[in-house]
Amino acid sequence: MSTLITWRDVAETVSWIVGWTYFTLWTLSFYPQLLQNRSRRSTLGVATSYFPLNILGFLCYLIYTATLLYSPVIRAEYALRYPSAPNPTVRLNDLAFALHAFILASVTYSQFFPAIWGYESGRRRERTRPAVWGVIIGIITTITLIASIAAANETRPQRDPAEEPVDSPDGGSYFRFDKIIYLDVTTALSLSKLLVTLIKYLPQIYINYINNSTEGFSIYQILLDFFGGLLSLVQLGIDAALEGSWEGVTGNLVKTGLGLLSMGLNIVFMVQHYVLYPGNGQVREDGSETEIGEEDSVLAEEVDEREPLIAAGGRGAPKYSGQRDLNGDISE
Repeated sequence: MSTLITWRDVAETVSWIVGWTYFTLWTLSFYPQLLQNRSRRSTLGVATSYFPLNILGFLCYLIYTATLLYSPVIRAEYALRYPSAPNPTVRLNDLAFALHAFILASVTYSQFFPAIWGYESGRRRERTRPAVWGVIIGIITTITLIASIAAANETRPQRDPAEEPVDSPDGGSYFRFDKIIYLDVTTALSLSKLLVTLIKYLPQIYINYINNSTEGFSIYQILLDFFGGLLSLVQLGIDAALEGSWEGVTGNLVKTGLGLLSMGLNIVFMVQHYVLYPGNGQVREDGSETEIGEEDSVLAEEVDEREPLIAAGGRGAPKYSGQRDLNGDISE
């Protein structure tokens, strides 16, 4: 007796294949920068501020996916809020990606500390900007506050609906603190991840702009990230169709926004790399690239080293424009 294969079976299989394909692409996207830093034994040209934000973002995404997959309380609250699509469109590959991304982002960030890896020993390291730490502290504080309110509301006795003030169609104000539940904590986590994704690329875009170069920043991670984001949206669309409602998309705002934001910012990097600054590397004598704010100090060191030789030769001080050629020499 032959087994009847329905369109739903096909769609679920395609969703599974697409999901693990995007997981593979997004997973591989973390290795080019890690391996490039290792081969160069340097993190110059890479924005330090990118990584603390990245770690926090993927920690939020990890908690978000884990709770929507395995928390009975949050899944029940989700079903009540989205009755047309009661099953979250979060899959195991989303959780696997978030966990792997959190680990790899943490390892790559550790490369900025010479005491751990010994990269660029003795050279000035770009510090994470105070504004970035401000964003991180603000996100953690907000999520903690929302989680505390939700926990307090869960232990509070339920009020009689007849006692609710009738100031909105559902019998109460949507923005009242006593309406916050654990599902709202996952919403805060998802919005935090989207905010981090929007912000985290900006320091690197700025460094590329200042240096007129994308040297030091791996373009391969951008290409993998772009196509991974595209496939994540494809899987989300398939899963929403299987649920028979677009509430599966609105209920998984982080996956929708993450794919769209990542693709948009990846396009900016591709334009910088292939159109605006193709092959424009500011290279030192040791073959590594200069970091933002470092070129002036390198020039000063080179001038200090040359002055005794110039004085010994009886020549006057050189005139230079502050530009160096590819060998690191000051051009006059």
